[in-house]
Amino acid sequence: MRTRRQLSLRTRILGVIVAAALVAVVTASPAPADPPGFASGVAPTVGDFNPVTLNGTDQLTSATITPFAITDTSGALAGWNVTLLVPDFRNGTGGDCATNATASIAAANVSMNAPVVTAADGTTSMTGVTASGFTDFTSPRKIIVAAVGDGAGTYDVAPAIVNLVVSASTLAGTYCTQATIAITSGP
Repeated sequence: MRTRRQLSLRTRILGVIVAAALVAVVTASPAPADPPGFASGVAPTVGDFNPVTLNGTDQLTSATITPFAITDTSGALAGWNVTLLVPDFRNGTGGDCATNATASIAAANVSMNAPVVTAADGTTSMTGVTASGFTDFTSPRKIIVAAVGDGAGTYDVAPAIVNLVVSASTLAGTYCTQATIAITSGP
C-alpha cells in the first residue's frame, strides 16, 4: 500500500510539472524578429562623384547610390527611417579625409531629390511610407520615413542622383568624405 501512495504522489508531481511546462509554453511570447534593416544586411553607399574641371565658375557634379531594399519583419510597427549624412569634403587622407587637409568643399552644397520607394511584394503596403529630398546633408536627413503603425514588409528603393555644387573658388585637388546611409527604428 505504501508503494501505491508513493506512485500516486509521483504521478501527481509529474502531472503538475507537465501542466506547468504546458502553461510556460502557451504563455511564452514568440522570439522577436529582426529590427528594420537593409535587406542585404549591408548599408548602401554613395558612389564617387564625377570629376570636374575648375574653370572659374561653379561646377555641378553627381554621384549615384546603388538601389537597395528595406525589410521590417519585427512585427512591432514602431516605424523606421532611413537617413543620409554627407560631411564636408576634404583634400586630406585618412578615414575622414581630414589628415593633412588644406581645403574643403562645403557639403551644404549637396542635394538629392526624393528616392522612389515601392512595395517589393503584394503583402507590403505603402501606407504611411514617405520619401523626401533635401539640400544640405551635413546633419542626418530622413530621406525615407515609415510612420508608427506602418512600414511592415519589404520596400525597394531607387535613390535619386546626389548632386554637388563645387564652388568656383575651390582649390584644385582630390576631395573625399564619408557619407553614411543608416536605418533606425522609429519615424
